[in-house]
Amino acid sequence: MTAQPVSPSGRDAGGAPQSGAPRNRAARSHRGRYWLGFVLGFTLLMLVSCGGVAVALGFNRLTLAELRGDTVAWTPPTLIPTPLAPAPGETPVAPVAGRFSAGQTVYNITGSRVNLRQTPGHVGKSSSDVLAQLRPGDALIIEGETAAVDNLTWWRVTYQGNEGWVAEATASGVDIMGQP
Repeated sequence: MTAQPVSPSGRDAGGAPQSGAPRNRAARSHRGRYWLGFVLGFTLLMLVSCGGVAVALGFNRLTLAELRGDTVAWTPPTLIPTPLAPAPGETPVAPVAGRFSAGQTVYNITGSRVNLRQTPGHVGKSSSDVLAQLRPGDALIIEGETAAVDNLTWWRVTYQGNEGWVAEATASGVDIMGQP
């Protein structure tokens, strides 16, 4: 068997690869440089992206003292509770002007029943505070007194001989009393 001359490309005269040809070191080092460049480029891209996100979110404003926990923690302000409604038998404190006048007849213009109460306000009250329930269309006579309780305007009214309080509108702004 005669040995054929080996070309530097590792191929014979016909262009077919030779089995005994040495490996091409240039091709292998080129592949290694490709992966090294890919990994370095990807790492650089990640560092720039994460740095941009950190700056956008304000992490660059953190100090070492804040990271260690050496600073004073935020404490919420002290809340002072205030009563929502006057105690039974107490006069309402916040008279308000309204759209009705004393002696005027108004009606329950809702499609549902409305409570006539002994005192203005509805938050935290028992069922014993309800004097009567007004049906849709029932007539009320405005007595003239108003009170602002539970973020609502309440009117002192007379309904079928009972004197009590009815809100002008619901908390969501739907009118309760008005002209049909």
